Amino acid sequence: MLADRWGRAVKLAGRLLAAAVLLGLAAWLVGLRALLEQLRRVDPVWFAMAVIALAVSQWVSVVRWTSIAAILGLKAPARDLRLAYAQALAVNVVLPGATLGGDTLRSVRLHHLGNPLGESALSVLLDRASGLWILCVLSLLTGFGLLVTGNLDRIGRIAALPGLDVRTAAWVYVCVLSVAVAVPFLPLRLPSAGPGHGRWRRVLARMAELHMLTISRGRQLARTLWISLVVQILCAFALWLCLEAAGGGAGYFAVQAIAAPVFIAGVVPLSYGGFGARELVSLLAFSLIGVGAQTAVAASALYGLAAVLMGLATAPLLVMRRGPRDSEEQSGVLPS
Repeated sequence: MLADRWGRAVKLAGRLLAAAVLLGLAAWLVGLRALLEQLRRVDPVWFAMAVIALAVSQWVSVVRWTSIAAILGLKAPARDLRLAYAQALAVNVVLPGATLGGDTLRSVRLHHLGNPLGESALSVLLDRASGLWILCVLSLLTGFGLLVTGNLDRIGRIAALPGLDVRTAAWVYVCVLSVAVAVPFLPLRLPSAGPGHGRWRRVLARMAELHMLTISRGRQLARTLWISLVVQILCAFALWLCLEAAGGGAGYFAVQAIAAPVFIAGVVPLSYGGFGARELVSLLAFSLIGVGAQTAVAASALYGLAAVLMGLATAPLLVMRRGPRDSEEQSGVLPS
């Protein structure tokens, strides 16, 4: 027991340190004094609109998760899942590790409603994967459109990568996004379980069952992608509003084109609420659309702050419990 607590404490300290180092590196690269001055000039009206847009995107995300869970045949009352999702938002702020803590809590909450743990975790995984895939598709299509129409050349020159012109960097970026979008269509196979009755064989057999369940519901799951599209448009809109609050410098479609790496960096486990990794990546991503370094980091930090405000607003819900097995639940289920 004591060893487990020490292990969790070490992981917590490591993630906090990693987030602080990454955030400090981003601040050092742009200049701490200039960044603080940029943040002092933030427009509160634009930022308030960003918080509202992000809150709406999370409400739509609950609709997506509820739909996916129902397609998998799980007991998924909308009220219970809304509560679990709100609690997950709070956990993402309270505990370091980006979205891993919240996703784990969602899986546990769904399991405690009387569903198998594997299928419960699968619903969360598919919910997350759906959003990330549509995010890459959206940024790919927008970025490609800016490139072929020549609009990218009029937006600005890249500043973070000396010696590399904006079109070359943008084409590299589009190619990387194309690979990410193509991953779900690659003929990937799970490793064979092999002979024996060991734990590894049981795990692989269980993964194969979940994989077949996903394939069998593929068409139904595909019909939920429009929800992810709405979610990502709202999230990109919130990021653009944060950019406007920080001083602007690019239009909505330009921000949508570079949203994928910014948001993906925000779910890296080596961060606290996405802070650090997201700001560092924003330095490169926003430079593709001609946004200055201080404004880019400020906009990214404001987006993270909007997420923190939502997490703090939902934190009181962590004391609430629902579902047939919730009376058996102990506070130790919250992952580190």
